[in-house]
Amino acid sequence: MNLIESYGMIPVLNIKREEDALPLAKALRKGGLPLMEVMFRTEAAAACIQKIAAEMPDFCIGAGTVLTVEQAEKAKECGAKFIVSPDFSEEVIRYCQKENLPVVPGCITPSEVHRAVSMGLTVLKFFPAIQMGGLKTMQLFSGPYPQVKFVPTGDLTRKEMNEYLSCSKVAAAGGDFMLSYDDIENRRFDRIEQSVRETILEHLDFHIAHVGINCASSGEAKALGEALSSVLFQNVTEYEKSYFSGSLFELMKAPFYNKGGHVAIGTRDAERAYSFLKTSGIRFHEETLARDENGRVKAVYLEPDFGGFALHLLQHEK
Repeated sequence: MNLIESYGMIPVLNIKREEDALPLAKALRKGGLPLMEVMFRTEAAAACIQKIAAEMPDFCIGAGTVLTVEQAEKAKECGAKFIVSPDFSEEVIRYCQKENLPVVPGCITPSEVHRAVSMGLTVLKFFPAIQMGGLKTMQLFSGPYPQVKFVPTGDLTRKEMNEYLSCSKVAAAGGDFMLSYDDIENRRFDRIEQSVRETILEHLDFHIAHVGINCASSGEAKALGEALSSVLFQNVTEYEKSYFSGSLFELMKAPFYNKGGHVAIGTRDAERAYSFLKTSGIRFHEETLARDENGRVKAVYLEPDFGGFALHLLQHEK
């Protein structure tokens, strides 16, 4: 569940042909999503899960539309690492808990949420999300049940995905909004990889938040801040380690990462940007990792040097 939340998106897919399973999973992983929920709605579903689990053990493959204990047993036998149900079935939940298999049951009423919480579950499927009131309903549920997070699914668009992921009570958004079924049908897996990456980048919304300049002393930083502010008509604000000229420039009181300074790369979702970049092979100065009161990433420095400047990931809305 932590892995799923760290990526924030679950490809929830019907796969009709067993031969599409591996190239599809590889395309998703290359695009930045090393996970997938295969719905038990086709004859090929079990075989697809089994093939991916056997050939790609590091890929997080799950089974969806699991309605019965028999289906849950089959999914586990095939190597599914998590189970998702559209409804609330105590029998399926108890089986999964007995087998130590993560399960996400569907809950759309306060009674179902209460029953799930009483069984020790805190990540619940919300389906069909749009028809059942979407984000407003999930936020209302979080009042009496603050420990619960939701996985909304059901005909979500990229726009709705971005809206839902802005809420701390949404663990992940599920659906097929990150790819085209036509590309699966015609085996255009390179286009699926590209579409997945574009969807992730659209959500992360990377942009320049500010530029940091290393100075030799506090006095030099203050003077440079005042000089910049005199040109750009910004106020100078002092902080523990730096001065800010408006919100555009940070003047460091002492040299920090890297030789020249840093460029703060703002993102609407620093927690998931951190996971995405690590999955892509980017290394971080982990000692700079800062988290907010909810334990989510708010800032961290990347290791690579870019022309004497460091990149500094920052939770930041445009």
